[in-house]
Amino acid sequence: MSTFILSKTQRSKPLLLCNGLNYTIDKTTDDKIYWKYEFARTLKCKGRVHTNSLNTIISHETNNHNHLGNAVSSEIRIFEEKIRDRTINYNESTQTIIDNCLTNLSDSTVLFCIYFGLFFFVSILLVSIQ
Repeated sequence: MSTFILSKTQRSKPLLLCNGLNYTIDKTTDDKIYWKYEFARTLKCKGRVHTNSLNTIISHETNNHNHLGNAVSSEIRIFEEKIRDRTINYNESTQTIIDNCLTNLSDSTVLFCIYFGLFFFVSILLVSIQ
């Protein structure tokens, strides 16, 4: 089965990152959590993932996606989460927060962020939070 990372959405809801795709919780039972692709409604995507209730094992994965995954997108989500966490929990300057969160980012993600001006928007986000 695939490896995955658990993260959080901007509204602090659980987010599962797997194979460059992001999933939100669709429903839960006593022994399983059912995840759906985060843009399932807008893209009409049928991709789903099931994990056990402890989120340690993917028990089922449907690959009925009508689009490609994007590893850079998942990496940017983790980057944004780190920035939110450091902004709330540490008393650091904007530049220090960005520098600390940039560690371990792949070159392709950094280039993507520079190309699309993400760092500019992140610094605006940080100033508004601080």
